[in-house]
This record gives sequence, C-alpha cells and structure tokens, in this order.
Amino acid sequence: MSILKPYPQLSQEQIDLIDFCTNTKGNIFLEGPPWSGKTLICLYSLRNIIKENNIRSLFMVSNNAMHGYMSTALKELGISENVNIDSKNKLFWKMAGKYRISVNIDSDYYENYDSILTNLLNEELEKKESLTIVSEVQDYLPKEWELIKRISQKIICYGDFKQALYDNKLDRETIINDCIHKQLNYPYKDLSTNKLIRIKDCFFNDIEYVEPKNDNHSSLSQDNGAYSMSVGYNVIDVRYEDEFEAVADKIKTLQGENSRVAIISPDNNRFAELSFYLRNHDIEHNYYEINRDLRDHDFTSTTPLFISIFNAEGLQFDNVILFGFDESNYIIQMKRKENRLKSILYVGMTRARNMTYIIRSEKTVEELKAFGGER
Repeated sequence: MSILKPYPQLSQEQIDLIDFCTNTKGNIFLEGPPWSGKTLICLYSLRNIIKENNIRSLFMVSNNAMHGYMSTALKELGISENVNIDSKNKLFWKMAGKYRISVNIDSDYYENYDSILTNLLNEELEKKESLTIVSEVQDYLPKEWELIKRISQKIICYGDFKQALYDNKLDRETIINDCIHKQLNYPYKDLSTNKLIRIKDCFFNDIEYVEPKNDNHSSLSQDNGAYSMSVGYNVIDVRYEDEFEAVADKIKTLQGENSRVAIISPDNNRFAELSFYLRNHDIEHNYYEINRDLRDHDFTSTTPLFISIFNAEGLQFDNVILFGFDESNYIIQMKRKENRLKSILYVGMTRARNMTYIIRSEKTVEELKAFGGER
C-alpha cells in the first residue's frame, strides 16, 4: 500500500511549489495547516533535486515515528540510498563525539544536551550538507536551528506553529527571517475543508487558514481511489472502565476496510493496558514498548498502530482512534500548564484522512467533551 499521494494527483499550487523548491537556492520555509501538502512538496522536491544533481542529503526528523514514516516514503520514491535520516538529538550527539565535546556525568540529559549545542556553536563547522530537509520545524530549539544553518548549504523546512507541542522552541519570526516564506492555505472549498477549519476553530481563536483559496485545480474532490478525503468525526461516549472494549469494537469494525489505522493517546500506561486487553481478545495490533522501534515500523501496514500524540505529529493515517485524553493524566496536566493542551488536541484531531473516532468518558478533558462530532 502506498503512503504518498501520486504526483499526478497533486494540485497545481503544490506542483508549482515543488518546482520553486527544486530550483531556488535559498532556504525555504513551507508553512501551512494539516493536509495542505507540506510533506509531499518536500519529498517530491527532494526527489527532483537528487535526480538533477546526484547529491546526498540530510532529512531531519523530530521523533522515531517520523523516522520510520520517512524511511518508508523515501523507499517508495526510490531515493532512500541518497538520503540520510537523522533525529536532531542523535545528530548533534554524534557531532559532539566527533569534536570531542565532553559531558558532565553529574548533570541531567537536558543540561548536557544544551552544553553540547553551545559548544558545537563555538566550533568552526563546515557546510557539509548540500541539502537539509527539516520536518516540523516548530519543534526545534534555537540552538539546533543555528547549527542546522551552519552545516547546510540549503534548507527546506516545513511546519505549522499551531502544532508546536513544546515550550522554549523556535519562534515563527526567526524562521521567516531566515527563509523564503511560502504560505500554504487550504486550497479548496469542500466539505472536508470546512470540517478541518472547524477543528481549528475549536482550539484557536484566529482567522489564519480560515479563508480557502478558490482554486479549481486544487479541489480534493478531484482525487480518486485511496487518496480522496472525506474527513469525519465520530464521538463514542462510554464509561471509563469500558474504553478498552470500545477501542476493540472500533478496530473490529475497521478490519474490513484495508485502511491504515492509528490509535493515538498521550498515556503510555493506558497503551500497555490496552495492548494486554487486545491480546487477550485476539485482536492484532502493533505496540512498541521501546519507542525507538518505531523507526523500523512499516507504515504501509494495515495492522492498527499504537502511537503517542507526540510521535503522531506530522503523520497521516486513513482512520484514527483517540483515547486516554484524561484530565488526571500527567501529560495532559503538564501541557495545560504550558498552555499547549490545545496544540496536542489539534494534532490528534487532524491525523485522519477519513474518520477520527473519539473515545470519551467521564474523565476526558472538557475540551474534547465539548466537541460535538457526528454521532
């Protein structure tokens, strides 16, 4: 099963942006809401640049699931041998080893990582990367971004600052000042667009992305086959103790669709409990207790995948089941204090091409209880 929309099905706006990214020498920032085509534009631009210039390039990802997804995508495009995929943390730790930068065993990981970044910025770094693609740039630290600029002759980055999941990361103005900024809006007017805009309006009180362009070439209704979108939302209200049964029932319902399904939650403990429940009921699923193992996941698989809300950022699935967004969860509490709760809910609610199923109980956060959905 292909995970990428074929090139002939892209909109004219997307094709024009691919040409722009392919032929422009400066750094580029593609900004836009979910499903605006940011990832596709970067991937097809990367394929063009590699074929035209026969270069090796660096693709930087922010989590292990994105690493696995991009590995699958690059193989599909036939350019995996020309692209090195690396997470920002892994890359800079390796660079620290090369420059013999030491760490303090009495300091925690974050203190040591910040020290590494600071020391690397004091080194004379060569621009060894002809091209660096940076996914979900809103989740990078300012020092990480400075280092990426130091080692890259050209950068194509993409993201959506409404999906920023962490505090103390880059600000939007820095990226816009350092790059040629290309804004992607929803370039179509149809039912799916209106639903996605409605989700945005549930969590953010501004007008960005609200007015779609009237571009007949870009209408998603012209898509066909597995790549058409018919975004829908269905809420399933159950008692807390019945959540696992509700998830299991929904997985069974989706089994005949041959679709890629993600079960998304912020709660790893609930994932472990749900996996135990599903195994006892002979329901096949992919649950990686070790987060790094997501790098080897086959994202063309139709076996339901357990994935945390943080790993889900930037990914796309046919159907999504959300559960475990409980007020008592420490991740939820932390993100509420950071004023990032709406961002992680926005990410979760915009991962599905077809249908998002929201399993709710008396413990679910009020922001999801207030959502009407399509029962």
